[in-house]
Amino acid sequence: MLYGCILFILLSLSSCYLNYYTTNTRSSIDANTMTRLKSENKYFIIHFFNSTYGLENMYVEGDTLHGKLVGLTNEHLKYLHPATVEKNRYKRADEAQALMEVHLYTNANNKQGDSILAASLSSFNRSDVYEFNGAATRKNHILSTVGIVATVVGIASFIAVAIAIASIGSGCNCPQVYLDNAGTYSFKGGLYSGAVYSTLERMDYLPLKEIPADAKSISFKISNAKNEEQFINNVHLIQVNHLPGVTILPDRHGNIFSYSSIASPLSVSTDGKNNLKNALMKTDQVYYSFNNRANENGLSDLVLTFNKPHNTDKAKLIIHGRNTYWGGLLHKEFISYFGDGFEKWREKQEKADPKELEKWQTDQALPLMVYIKSSTGWKFVDYFPLIGNTATRDMIMEINTERIKGDTIELKIETAYRFWDLDFAGIDYSTNDNIIKTIIEPDKAIASDSTDERTILRSSDSQYAHLTGDESIYFKYAVPVSAKNNIPSYFLVSGGYYHNLEQITGKTNFMELYKFQKKGAFDKFSREKYQQTLEIASILNGTKKK
Repeated sequence: MLYGCILFILLSLSSCYLNYYTTNTRSSIDANTMTRLKSENKYFIIHFFNSTYGLENMYVEGDTLHGKLVGLTNEHLKYLHPATVEKNRYKRADEAQALMEVHLYTNANNKQGDSILAASLSSFNRSDVYEFNGAATRKNHILSTVGIVATVVGIASFIAVAIAIASIGSGCNCPQVYLDNAGTYSFKGGLYSGAVYSTLERMDYLPLKEIPADAKSISFKISNAKNEEQFINNVHLIQVNHLPGVTILPDRHGNIFSYSSIASPLSVSTDGKNNLKNALMKTDQVYYSFNNRANENGLSDLVLTFNKPHNTDKAKLIIHGRNTYWGGLLHKEFISYFGDGFEKWREKQEKADPKELEKWQTDQALPLMVYIKSSTGWKFVDYFPLIGNTATRDMIMEINTERIKGDTIELKIETAYRFWDLDFAGIDYSTNDNIIKTIIEPDKAIASDSTDERTILRSSDSQYAHLTGDESIYFKYAVPVSAKNNIPSYFLVSGGYYHNLEQITGKTNFMELYKFQKKGAFDKFSREKYQQTLEIASILNGTKKK
């Protein structure tokens, strides 16, 4: 009976999940933009003063737009009149058609029977390029979920939903990567999360999955995030040719590894209890969020035990995960303590020693810190860098096991309380495959204002592409044919940093900020804030006595 009621509620509320697009309205359009949009396989619609037509066989010659005017099919009649610039609804079933539309408006009339268009681009007084509005769609889905969750669950789920709602617009955004699939863009993740000053600039290696092995070209765009500005130093594409059945991943240093036979842990324990193995056996969005009691270092952790084959001196730890929304909220709360002194503080950090800033992050265990147990205790191996909370990612780390005696190894993963979601962990002892790596430079790197950014983004130097507002850069690459009996994997490689542009006001809270000079302070900060959230949730649910 209970499950029947839950199913009824879910079905009843399913209509609450809405999808939105933005129009990217401009008062004009130029030839370079039109050419780029054509290369993205967009569908063009011309709004005359007296009629509306589709435009086929489009091309631009000089300042003149040419093409054949055709009647609109039913699929392109549905979204001709958007109500607003930012937030317009569309049906999920219409996504492929709606998000490929470009609308051009002119005050000219079209003579009845004319089917050939030759019009100056300057005659168009408005252009709309429809795109998915991720923020508005995500907000609606989360708020709709509240109605479901509040009906059937208690405090823990209430907190999870509250965190998700509060995180809208305040997550770890950084540059956003969208892969182009015949004019429809799909979000793939963010780049160099946590590089919030020039002194934290770093390279990132984003896997681009789901690209067909026979693809002849790859297109994507890098977009600015809300309330941020991006400083992008370089962008290129890596193609790695390898044998079928082998998976390829770069580590945070850019070293490329292969793996083909992942072994699951024998045990996964925390708080001295072996109770997490099932949660990390496969990538299934069942996360361990490092919510255990503080260990001897004042941090959250888990310990993984793996079989160790004889005569092996190298292992590869493979994980899948992300930073949490809770972590994004904590960062927002942390910088609020600076008040109106935040800008001066950031200017100081722009001149700081990069090694000192990295040390502060690792002292707070904001990255995922990895240790191996030796005969003399836990030894630090390396860390997995911040990747943000907008998407999960596969990551890899090579571990030297030469001095580990016996037939098992123990690894400890340590971080601040509730700062990471870990979905999978496994180990691979296979030797690295023979691979062929090719660095591909873009055929196109066109900014929103039609500027060619290829020269600026060619190498790591003092020149940066700067993105603000809703700006983006569109990239297109021609990819070489794979070697015989090989298949390709692709990785977007980029370096840079970004700034948070949210206005922070109020007095600087020196007393709170002083606490963060201590090692492990962020873990304690997270536990205190989460306990406060529990108490608020208890009151709202009527479970705490007044």
